[in-house]
Amino acid sequence: MKKFISMLFMAFTLALAFGQELTTEQLQFDGLNRTYLKYIPAGFDANSSLPLVMSFHGGASNSSDQLAIADLRSLADQDQFILLYPDAYPEPLAGETNWQVVVSGDLPFTEPTAHDDIGFVDALIDEMHAAHGIDLNRVYAMGYSNGGGFTFDLACRLNERIAAIGVVARTMYIESYEACNVTHPTAVMTILGTADYISEYNGIIYEGTEYYASAEDSHQLWIEANGLETAVSETAVPDISSNDGSTADLISWSSADNCIALEHYRINGGGHDWPGTFGNMDIVAHEVIWNFVKDYGLSGLLDCTTSSIAVNDDASKLKWSVYPNPTSDQLNISAPSSGPWHCTLFNARGQAIGQKTANQSIITIDCQSVAPGLHLLRASDGKGESFSSSVLIEH
Repeated sequence: MKKFISMLFMAFTLALAFGQELTTEQLQFDGLNRTYLKYIPAGFDANSSLPLVMSFHGGASNSSDQLAIADLRSLADQDQFILLYPDAYPEPLAGETNWQVVVSGDLPFTEPTAHDDIGFVDALIDEMHAAHGIDLNRVYAMGYSNGGGFTFDLACRLNERIAAIGVVARTMYIESYEACNVTHPTAVMTILGTADYISEYNGIIYEGTEYYASAEDSHQLWIEANGLETAVSETAVPDISSNDGSTADLISWSSADNCIALEHYRINGGGHDWPGTFGNMDIVAHEVIWNFVKDYGLSGLLDCTTSSIAVNDDASKLKWSVYPNPTSDQLNISAPSSGPWHCTLFNARGQAIGQKTANQSIITIDCQSVAPGLHLLRASDGKGESFSSSVLIEH
């Protein structure tokens, strides 16, 4: 018996030392007790800096449901990343857990939640960085249905922290579509069925009001934001499951230098499904999303040398660029005019760590004494023109 207890204790100790744990966690944010599932991969090295993957459940669901349909634990063990399944906060009146919106009747009748889900995820990323030293250059999000709409919203409203996303069974909420702020090359994968009557492929317009953008318009936003080529590549996915009532095509757009891409799995005849778990079985949604996003950081494809994204202002057609990004010593900011421009560099905690005011159109900031990691650059002329971009500093 003592030998058995000793072996059991040793196994428990090894599990703690090498990860492979799924735990229910809590985070106090904005006066609320927010919960999430966390998985630390087997063989986890506390001295390493691993990517973070967050998977968001659908409406009226929870983290355990999302784990059941999109179990990424074996991939986390294989490729070494930290995995989170966050919970939306339950709405006391609606009695449901939805990201960003309260369902007040049959869709599309929705209204915003009273709490800050974007802020919760922002705080969650900080928590993972403080606890596990995650790689802030490789933070990824994916989601299903309502969680997919929220994933789009994260990529728009928390863009400076999200490297790449994957969205299943959802197009963009019109609020996200109309106010999306893309400050760095952002890789996107979408998976949507043409017969999805909950997340309509052509969007939802009801009594003259648009609630969801179409798949085409959603894709066009990311094509323009990332400066992708308009020519597309379309290939049929092998129909390995001929009795699932659907087929799949992979449609891809990429930049001229192939450093950033948008990929769309069009599930022909597919419904409101998570392919590979239910519905279409020719792909496994969470696997193809991970295999896509894992190659990207905040500056685009990890092994590309292209350094910046041009930011276009629709009113004045002005362009900004930041290069090289990542940088180890010097950061150059190309402004649309001679200024004067006031530039501020913030660390991941939002603390201003460097400032410079310049009158020329090319502004240089010395980063040699700046701690490595993800930073945020903001520039303003004090007259309403402003710009922000994520900056990765490496030494």
